[in-house]
Amino acid sequence: MAEQGRASWHIVQFALASLFATGLGDIWRTPYLMYRNGGAAFLVPYYMTLFLLVLPILFIQLRLGASCRLGILGVFSKYIPILKGVGMAALILTFFTVIYYPVLIGYSLFYMVTSMTEDSYQWASCANSWNTNRCLRLESPRPIYNSSNGFSEATRTPEAEYFTNYFVQSSSIDQPGGFNLPVPLSLLGAWVLVFLASFGGARILGYILSTLSPLIVGLLLAVIIHGHVTYERGATEMQKFFYYPNYYRVFDIQTWLTALSINIWNVSLFLGILPTLGKYTRGKDTWAGIPFVLCLFPLFVTIVFPHVGMAVIGPYIGNLAYEAGVDVNEVMNSGLSLVFITMPTAFAASGTPRIIAFLFFAALALMALLNQIIFVTTIVDSIVELFPSRFQDPGKRRFVTKLVCTTVVCVVSFLLGLPHVTRGGYYLFGWMDTYLYNLICLMALLVVSVLIVAYVRTRFHIVEKILISIWVGIAGLVIVVATGVSTFQFHGKFEYSFASHWTAGLGWCLAAAPFVIGLPLGVVHAILVEEGSLGQRLQQTVRVHGEEPSTDDVAYPLMHQAAPGVQYQYAAGQPPQYIVMNAAPGNLNMGQAVQTMETKPKESGVDYPEQTKL
Repeated sequence: MAEQGRASWHIVQFALASLFATGLGDIWRTPYLMYRNGGAAFLVPYYMTLFLLVLPILFIQLRLGASCRLGILGVFSKYIPILKGVGMAALILTFFTVIYYPVLIGYSLFYMVTSMTEDSYQWASCANSWNTNRCLRLESPRPIYNSSNGFSEATRTPEAEYFTNYFVQSSSIDQPGGFNLPVPLSLLGAWVLVFLASFGGARILGYILSTLSPLIVGLLLAVIIHGHVTYERGATEMQKFFYYPNYYRVFDIQTWLTALSINIWNVSLFLGILPTLGKYTRGKDTWAGIPFVLCLFPLFVTIVFPHVGMAVIGPYIGNLAYEAGVDVNEVMNSGLSLVFITMPTAFAASGTPRIIAFLFFAALALMALLNQIIFVTTIVDSIVELFPSRFQDPGKRRFVTKLVCTTVVCVVSFLLGLPHVTRGGYYLFGWMDTYLYNLICLMALLVVSVLIVAYVRTRFHIVEKILISIWVGIAGLVIVVATGVSTFQFHGKFEYSFASHWTAGLGWCLAAAPFVIGLPLGVVHAILVEEGSLGQRLQQTVRVHGEEPSTDDVAYPLMHQAAPGVQYQYAAGQPPQYIVMNAAPGNLNMGQAVQTMETKPKESGVDYPEQTKL
């Protein structure tokens, strides 16, 4: 599993990493967006944008990561060092995601435990201290159901009041308040799990993926089977709701923008994750030299996961609509409200066994946990690439330094994430989720441009470089224009009605922070790591550092000019070796010579041929 002390994943581990580095949003966001944008007809722009626009950029990142055995910072530092700040900006965006995303893990852990601590669902009663006189249970006569509040403006479900009055305990982003103790404890538990799974690096992550993935699949299958067997009518209604095509939406530009946006986030296209995934796929397995094979796994996840998400939540949401006597579209929503208000309501209304709710929230927590572990591993791995002299030494020093780095990342992320688990943290989560990616058009422009430059500077086949670069360039241009139109059409408006006057301005500052920090930092670092005068350093920052052999045509090391009595050879998969014949000049005799074998250190970035070359 390791090559020269480095971890590498086999094909199954890479497939599992692709599953949990991508696709998580499909369970709690894509089904709703798919319905809102044409149902089954939405699959037309969804799959077209995936294969025509997302695929080439996905391919080029996996290709560079696999061939160089480097993450995004390492690849940019190798081929165009002065622009490594683009990679830093992408990773800062990932770090901001790491700060607020564990809230989902903490919420899921809390609901997972709560679902099993009482004789009945704690959130299903209107007789608790946090309930108001607006609380109305499902079996009571009521006005039309409303998915955001529970029922109408005058009434609310006990599940909605449980979430807002007991769990969140705030109604505005301007009222953060203190902590509801179970919530920060859940976040702390989430970060402890992330640290324990991340400090061992990619090698340990590979084993964790192999162990936990079957468990997660089993949990989801249990939820799916119970729902379709027990609530067959609800499943049928949900399928009609989900797959009924509205072909007029195919001609709406907003549908195409939504489809492209979903695909970008489902494969983490501009977060710097993909080169790191590609980095760990290169080993002795011959499949790792087939770059298009690498793309199949995240593509497969993106293709099937919307349907998996519908299969998980569909029967329960459909049965809730049937029990409430309303259409599915009045029940269905997305985001945290779907997971922590609508689904608990569906579980309680349908009399679902509490173990099923436990399995649902456990699966959600584990999926978010693995997603977070991959993100943290990518960040730590990139820091390692910035300081190779300190981190590349084998043995205890390398382990300790990576352990310290992982500890710092996890502790800082936990502390910065604490505001998200205050009583107003739910709204802060929504604010970051709304504004953080507002300048994704700029990120796409920069990342695609540097990727093309790096790809052209490789030693891949010239025809491949030309065709792929053109495809990536066209796809990148379309994505930049589309995301720019989508962002400025939306104007970064905070969706929640309880937004404050400061949310817009500070939100745009948050969106610009990765570029303001990352780009200058990359230039400074590129200059400082070089040697010589300022002019010489600047010249070095635009040159390719080292040579990377093509993964298609192996670049065999040139034969050294052997001195008399010295013979060089290249053994299978080994560094060059030379034999020194210790004999007096003129008396060199193979039968009498004393032969000593010395090994020349392997040059960085060079793969030696598998067959012998003498």
